Parts: sequence; structure tokens; C-alpha cells
Amino acid sequence: MKAYLDKIGSFGAVLAAAACPICFPQLAALGAIFGLGALGSYESQIFLATKILVVLAVIGQVLAYFQHRRVWLLSISVAGGIAFFLGLYLFGSEVLIYFGLAALVVASVIDVVRRAQVRRKLRLGPSAK
Repeated sequence: MKAYLDKIGSFGAVLAAAACPICFPQLAALGAIFGLGALGSYESQIFLATKILVVLAVIGQVLAYFQHRRVWLLSISVAGGIAFFLGLYLFGSEVLIYFGLAALVVASVIDVVRRAQVRRKLRLGPSAK
């Protein structure tokens, strides 16, 4: 489960943000395409869930760091989490919030690709490149 904690957190945070039209208006258009606009009456709960999922994504990346030992990947994730909360509470910047969410998703995607490459090498044996 902890191998997927960062993915659940980052993609869940983006999905929850897309369902929160007042909090994240640019993502609301994406959410409306998928019918998430119907969740508008639960906006305060979704806003809280977004913040929890961002923290969960960073915790998942910290746990994943102990396996992959790539500081740059952990740095992307931590910087994304910090950017999200700085944009939300300190600067009130939507750009910073979206940058933070994007950084979390990028770190998760890179980790998924890295894990797939490791699994492929293990399956093919020592002759695989």
C-alpha cells in the first residue's frame, strides 16, 4: 500500500481540486467535463480533502524515497507540497497552487515509470538494459 500512497495522494488531490470550483477555478472546467460539478455542495469537505491528499502525497514520496534514494525526486514532491500550501495560505497565488499540484503529479509519474523499469529489468534478468 505504501508503494502507491504518493500516487493516491497526488492524483486524488488533483481530482478533489477539480471538484472544488470556487477553490480551484481552472481545474473546475476539467472537473465539469467529468461531472464533478455535482459535488459543488460539498465544497468545504472537498477543499479539506484536497489539503489532506497533498500531505498524503508528500508522505508517500518520503516513504518511496527510502526505496529509491533519489533526492531530486523527493525534492520535486516536497517543493510541490510547499508550493501548494504557500500559494494557498501565504501568497494567495493560484499559479503557485497549480504548480504545486503539477509537481506532485510529475513526481508520482516519474516514480511509476521508474518502478516499471525496475520490474522489467528484474523480469528479463541481468541481460536486460
